[in-house]
Amino acid sequence: MSAATNDRPATTRGLSAPLLVGGAFVLSTVVNIAAQVGSILFTDTDPYLPEGAISSIESISVVGVASLAIAIAIALPLMKSPSRARVGAIVLGALSLVTVPFFWSGAPAIFGATAAWLAGLTKGARPQAGAARAFGIIGFVIAILGVVAVFAGDLSAILG
Repeated sequence: MSAATNDRPATTRGLSAPLLVGGAFVLSTVVNIAAQVGSILFTDTDPYLPEGAISSIESISVVGVASLAIAIAIALPLMKSPSRARVGAIVLGALSLVTVPFFWSGAPAIFGATAAWLAGLTKGARPQAGAARAFGIIGFVIAILGVVAVFAGDLSAILG
């Protein structure tokens, strides 16, 4: 019995892996921090309240940067081998699901984008099959929804 090979052609359309993962980080974590800084600069609310802008900036920064570091630390060693990348896509896709309650930090978007990368859904990659592809697609959808949730939350805070 021979080992299964990935004979799918490389993806020619879409975003590159660094753009996808970096974009997820910027559009979720960095934008949310910028919104909190804007709240400090342009509103009269006390930023030092227990759940005010200062504590929000601290928690968003810590969780967002830690999520990016964990995602990259998992993805970089696994991306060289398709069989290991499959496992990484499943693990990171599961992490994107588990971290949904922390959407404000950008963690689900970061883990989801990295799962999509390892699943071969980025430009120049060979798409995985089976569970890895499913978790990559789920991760990609969670990344998009995470970015939308951050923008919606920031917009509602500004308008409300």
